[in-house]
Amino acid sequence: MQAVTSTEALASLEEWLRVSKQTTNHSPVIDELMNDIRDGRDLQSWARVDFERLIPFRAESPRLLHIVRSGFLFLPILLTWLALSQVIGPFALYLQNKQASANFLWFWQQNPDGAFSELWKLSHVALTDAAILAFLLVLAMRIAWWENSRAEQLEMNYAGMLATLERHFASVREN
Repeated sequence: MQAVTSTEALASLEEWLRVSKQTTNHSPVIDELMNDIRDGRDLQSWARVDFERLIPFRAESPRLLHIVRSGFLFLPILLTWLALSQVIGPFALYLQNKQASANFLWFWQQNPDGAFSELWKLSHVALTDAAILAFLLVLAMRIAWWENSRAEQLEMNYAGMLATLERHFASVREN
């Protein structure tokens, strides 16, 4: 096994902190490790450390995309109920004044006598709902793809960093 220089070990650790977005949000012990590697201090005690416990694996989550997806989940329901609230009153009047046996779905789609805004027609609401659901489907697939590809990249980087530190400190343990 080829020994790793302190510069390589330090570069590997710094790269992990950068790609895992922990450059400013990590344990002070990691700063101490980096300083000791840089200065060649206390390497014997660091050689006995389990780096997997000391340096956590953290994968970033697309929080904003999760929030947007969560917010949009109920939009089709909200839109449909809003449309229903706009159509039910005119339908009740239509039943009273014009045709007591009218079908609600027919009324909602046909909008006889322009009883309500064309925006609330069944076909418009259904198409808008479908577009929102299609957007949510694409967003869910995008989030899953992003999380999986990011996790794979981070796992490889993390394993490389751990191997580099182990190889660096293996030479210290041997001396």
